[in-house]
Amino acid sequence: MEGQPFLRRKDREALRERWLLRAGQAFERMFAEANQDHLVTFTQREELACLLGEELSAFLLEAHAAADSQVRPSERQPPACPKCQAPAERVTKRQDQLPERALTTDAGEITLRREQWKCKKCRIVFFSVRPQAALGDGALQSGGAAKGDPSSGQGRVVQGGQ
Repeated sequence: MEGQPFLRRKDREALRERWLLRAGQAFERMFAEANQDHLVTFTQREELACLLGEELSAFLLEAHAAADSQVRPSERQPPACPKCQAPAERVTKRQDQLPERALTTDAGEITLRREQWKCKKCRIVFFSVRPQAALGDGALQSGGAAKGDPSSGQGRVVQGGQ
């Protein structure tokens, strides 16, 4: 984040309001009188609670990824190619809507929106990622995680059809 705040105060407060609204809606789905006939067994209660938790987790994950500075990296410091580490060229024009891709995570499916960049040398197009990103077993991950470094701070990488 290079010394800049992750989210501006106004944006952070707006996101907090959206979070509180969603959390309140999840609470109401769990405890609303109309739903109690469907929540008789412990298994039914657990399934709904876990579903609501996954929905809230997916919201947080998607919102956090959307606030990342690498969504629209600076021209002065373009992302590096994940294969050869050469500086990439922007594919997505500044005025264009950000391309989307669906990601399946532990929290469920989320939508990731980021600029696309290309490497002339490797002839690949990729979503903007951190400068230290590297290729692993079919998924982008940090350089440390790519080498199997457990201290890299990265969680497990969701690959291919997982």
